[in-house]
Amino acid sequence: MFGVCRRLKTIDDGYFVFLNYKSGKFEVHDRRAHPNTLCLVLPFETLDERTVNRVLYTRAERASELIEELERENAALERERKDRAMKRILSSVCI
Repeated sequence: MFGVCRRLKTIDDGYFVFLNYKSGKFEVHDRRAHPNTLCLVLPFETLDERTVNRVLYTRAERASELIEELERENAALERERKDRAMKRILSSVCI
């Protein structure tokens, strides 16, 4: 656990890890952000390499890239939803 915290400090020395006892989730905070220091809630039950990768992945510097990725994924999901709807419509009409 402390190795992960040390690695997070090398990414940004303001980061610290908090275990939220109410939710049971680990959270990464930035002590320089005020008043809300929360950066992200980790979906993992333990602190390990995935924690470091998630923090690097979600950094603010990547915001525009992440937004583009979300938009591409949402567009693909929308196309799939429309295709399924069309198949249902056509199968009910053709029977």
